[in-house]
This record gives sequence, C-alpha cells and structure tokens, in this order.
Amino acid sequence: MDAGKPAGTVSVSLDKMIQPTLLLLIYKKPSHGYELIQNFNALDPTEIVEPGTIYRNLRRMESDGLVVSTWETSASGPARRQYEITTRGSELLREAVVRLEHQKKQIQDFLQLYRQLEKEGGNR
Repeated sequence: MDAGKPAGTVSVSLDKMIQPTLLLLIYKKPSHGYELIQNFNALDPTEIVEPGTIYRNLRRMESDGLVVSTWETSASGPARRQYEITTRGSELLREAVVRLEHQKKQIQDFLQLYRQLEKEGGNR
C-alpha cells in the first residue's frame, strides 16, 4: 500500500508520463530546467511535480542519451543548462506516442464498459 494513501482508494497515477512529457516539451522547444518545470506543471495545475523530480528525470534522460545539455551564459543572470532532444530521444518519443494511442483505446473501452454497466444498474 502507498504511504500516505487512505485505505480503500484506487490510484490512477500518471507518473510514468514524466519522461515522455519532458521529451515532448523539449521536442517543441529546447529549454532550460526552470522553463521545463513551469511548462510541465502548466499542463495540469492539479498535479504539480516537484522540481527535484524534473531535474532527476532530466539527468537520467541525459545519461540515457535522450537529451543533451549545454551551459548557456547570460550577462543578466547565472548560467543555465539548456536541454535539447537527441535523435534517440525523438525515436523514443514516437514510440511513446504509439503506446499511448494503444492505451487511450484501452481506457476508452474501459470507460465505455463501465458506463454501460452503470446504466444497467451495475453489480452492487
């Protein structure tokens, strides 16, 4: 059982979406970490992801060859790490899209069946 989760609740977690979402944001536009955090959390303000989680995933993605980073200096502020997607990262993003399309169908089928059963009175 998850710590801090009330007994008898069902978890529908989207934590496996962190890396595909980061890849998508970087694919859209090479970005620095703070910008990625802001854009990531703007996608769903009801589920804020901590900066440390984003940075850990970025480091892992870089060590896996999915993104590369370079230091970008600025006269007006500190140097920032800029992330860019690699060819391997783009390939993995495409694979994630295929898997998500399959999962979307599974979710739609699940919801349709539930709604049908609920309309029929379900099995209480």
